[in-house]
Amino acid sequence: MEIDLETRRRIYELIRTSPGIHFREIERRLKIAVGNLQYHLHYLEKKNLVRSEQDGEYIRYFPKDCRLDEADRKILSFLRRRTSRRILIHLLSNPGANNKDISRSVNLSPSTVSWHLNKLVEVGIVERKKEGRESYFKVKDPERVVRLIITYKESFLDRLVEGFVEAWERAEMG
Repeated sequence: MEIDLETRRRIYELIRTSPGIHFREIERRLKIAVGNLQYHLHYLEKKNLVRSEQDGEYIRYFPKDCRLDEADRKILSFLRRRTSRRILIHLLSNPGANNKDISRSVNLSPSTVSWHLNKLVEVGIVERKKEGRESYFKVKDPERVVRLIITYKESFLDRLVEGFVEAWERAEMG
């Protein structure tokens, strides 16, 4: 693969190391003007080096040779959202937590957490178990989510992820 321009190479490398990254995040991280970024992304798509996927309000970019299956791409899209990522990390450490526990842990209102939990349940990443009036949540496939977090930990730019990965790896070794 040959990418002549430095800017284009930087964009491609960022997408390769951060699959599922969205347009505004690429703009922020590389400090490239919107029009310029659109031009280069269009070129990379036209040359079949990257592909884009609509994800609600975001357009996410993946390298064309990306080996992630559809389920991985969906999980990664939610891990790219800070609030969803914080909720998932809390649920990985505390399976069976309820909305109140999660809200307290991530320091967000119960309604905000509820909105994100509903999205995660809707796409099948998180399971909800109702007991009376209370709902309890857990990650449906924790090994898959942990694998994606560990594989792409550098791309999240998040201390929470670093702390989680270190704790997970310590637990796996000990």
